[in-house]
Amino acid sequence: MLQEIKKENEHIDFELYRFVFETAVEIFEEIFETSKRFPREKIFLIDQLRRHSKLVCINLAEAWRAKKDKDIFLDKISEAAQEASRVQNCLKFAVKCKFLGNDVYRKLDSKYEDIFEMLCDGVRT
Repeated sequence: MLQEIKKENEHIDFELYRFVFETAVEIFEEIFETSKRFPREKIFLIDQLRRHSKLVCINLAEAWRAKKDKDIFLDKISEAAQEASRVQNCLKFAVKCKFLGNDVYRKLDSKYEDIFEMLCDGVRT
């Protein structure tokens, strides 16, 4: 029974990580394509989006590795949630400055809202 619960939790962890990773890659692709048209001085925001989306994945991976130590696990999950929030903030800047279209913004923001909620659920449990 304990093995089944452990296996189920690992599956959930993996599913969350996969979703976060795929969304980060999607941001990279969207930003890369969109940024080809950006003036050189706008690169800072692109770098921030890329960095924060990667850090969501990195912190989630570190949390999963440290899940036996509850304090470290919760700290890393919390850091991942903060990074997801930073991604959303960068996306708001990007759409406000007309670097991203509204459709792309809504799609990516919605995914990061889902990620944020899943990570917050992980901290609460």
